[in-house]
Amino acid sequence: MKRESLLMLVAGVLLGAVLGFIATRQYYVDKLENAAAPQPPAAHENPGAPKQGQGAPNFDPEQHSAMLAQIKADLEKDPTNVEKRVMMGNIYYDGGKWADAITYYEQALKLDPKNVDVIVDMGICLRNLKKYDEAVAQFEKALAIEPGKKQALFNEVVVYGFDKGDKAKAQGILKDLKTRYPDDPMVQQLDQELKK
Repeated sequence: MKRESLLMLVAGVLLGAVLGFIATRQYYVDKLENAAAPQPPAAHENPGAPKQGQGAPNFDPEQHSAMLAQIKADLEKDPTNVEKRVMMGNIYYDGGKWADAITYYEQALKLDPKNVDVIVDMGICLRNLKKYDEAVAQFEKALAIEPGKKQALFNEVVVYGFDKGDKAKAQGILKDLKTRYPDDPMVQQLDQELKK
């Protein structure tokens, strides 16, 4: 895979990580505030300096562990909660723990088999595990439910064009993607990368 494509993929994963973090953190912040006493700033921190993440307090591993424990406890109480299974999958996805994310995505899909976003995310996890045919199968499954799903088409182009080396197949899918989303900058960038 070319360096620029890899950078684009990393940027997409980071954006997904930030969005997943924000959604998950917002949901559990009240519960976590009561779980542990606040820690004083480290000696090297400037207490008056702005915090990371748009004014949100720093997120430390202890809070992350507490959040995971809370979601798992919630799932034990309500094993049919699709949203929390997706949250767990997203947390592992954001951390690059693809196999763990797949486990929770599969559980969510057993409860909600037509959740196209989860299907696409599972395909991305499979791609990152170098299971390219399985990844494409997930993107095709998503497209069967929601024809024209941008993320599914986009990721199919990436797998065919960069991972499998089938530029002709990738160009065919990209043509459909460009027709549906002609002004999308990510689609335009993908087009440029595929031409290299």
